Amino acid sequence: MKKKIFILLGVFIGFLALFYGINISQKTSIYVSGSEINNLINIWEDQTGRPPTNKEIDMIIKNLVNEEILYQEALKLGLNKNDKIIKRRLVQKLEFYKESENLNKVKEENIIEYYNENINSYILNKRYSFKHVFFSDPKNNYENIKLVLLDTENSNNEIGEPFIHGDSFIEKDKAAIDSDFGSGFSENIINLEKNTWQGPFKSIYGDHLIYLFDVFPEEIISFEDAKQSVVVNYNDEIKSKVMNNYIYSIIDKYDVIIGEYK
Repeated sequence: MKKKIFILLGVFIGFLALFYGINISQKTSIYVSGSEINNLINIWEDQTGRPPTNKEIDMIIKNLVNEEILYQEALKLGLNKNDKIIKRRLVQKLEFYKESENLNKVKEENIIEYYNENINSYILNKRYSFKHVFFSDPKNNYENIKLVLLDTENSNNEIGEPFIHGDSFIEKDKAAIDSDFGSGFSENIINLEKNTWQGPFKSIYGDHLIYLFDVFPEEIISFEDAKQSVVVNYNDEIKSKVMNNYIYSIIDKYDVIIGEYK
């Protein structure tokens, strides 16, 4: 009888061990790294201007743990599937990862070579410096006004009206002039004589008398002056090539099926 009791007790204990052992093995581990905690402590200090108390550190860790638990539960429920925001974010992270592998290898000679190959992208267009006097309503005595303006003792502010974009324009190309005065207005300026009042010329705002100071010819921007823009443009091109090459290298792993659409 005692032998049977011991046997049954052993079976029961073994069952309990097996049951709890399975439960323990099914638990998901939550690991909160020290670097992650330190990073949040640093953010806390930046935002509050002081280090967190021990109680506040416990709260930071608790929030991290709770966030990770909720994240794991969301994955179990499949909430990450068919979510365009999550999909786009993961794609962005992959793009950043692949791009950074190559951007770290960029050398000065690569950038200079790119600059020389794309020199037409680093040219300053012909530019014009001028001032003007604005009239929202047409006048019938512009010739007299120009004579008055030629008198250097008279200030332009005493004649005409305030203009929304100002009175003087320095080194503006045709596109910039048209942006301020309206499409095609720059055609009035490109052939003007310098150092004399001319016009009137009509813009989308009204009439203008114009005094051309100087004309700057088209010129190539030096590498040193253009370097910042060159680096940005070069990196953008490298990123595009890297991702295109990466997709080309893995696309054969997938059977692409396109659904019907209108």
